[in-house]
Amino acid sequence: MSTSYTQQANPFENPMVRYALGLSGAAIIAFVAIVYLEGLVRYLALGLAVLDAVLVPKFLEYALEAEQ
Repeated sequence: MSTSYTQQANPFENPMVRYALGLSGAAIIAFVAIVYLEGLVRYLALGLAVLDAVLVPKFLEYALEAEQ
């Protein structure tokens, strides 16, 4: 058995995982906003998608630091 599998690492230690979670959530919100919403609600949802893409990786990084 490989030594990399003997110890379980936190997946949030990898920055790619943190940014992928933020971008995937933002992509879903943006898709719903573009396809189903219109007017001011669409722009609010797109703003929420931008916040999601930017802030989720930071929150996950802070959670990782607090855990250690």
